[in-house]
Amino acid sequence: MGEIPKLLQKIQAWLWLPIGLILVSGIGYIDYLTGDYSLLIFYAVPIALVAWYLGDVGALIVSVASGFARYLSDYNVYSYSSVRNWNSVEDTLFLLIVGLLVSALKRMLDEERKGKR
Repeated sequence: MGEIPKLLQKIQAWLWLPIGLILVSGIGYIDYLTGDYSLLIFYAVPIALVAWYLGDVGALIVSVASGFARYLSDYNVYSYSSVRNWNSVEDTLFLLIVGLLVSALKRMLDEERKGKR
């Protein structure tokens, strides 16, 4: 096992939610600065980390925060608000699916490890 996963496992569970939200706000700010260029895939990193260590609830919270950050970063890009709203809903659902899939993968890996013991 590499050094980075060992370091990540040493972080206490309650710290993952603030870390994820701080990362999302940083990515959201960079997304705002880039304008029309979408940084959607980068939001998946903090969501995956939080989902891995906190599960479904953490994934839900950070996914909704990411969707809100995407909405705010695209606020001035689209003049017609229904397009902006629809894109935000699609982005939020995509990020939520990513988070829930990572959480389910972690749960399945844990169950498999327990079954082999």
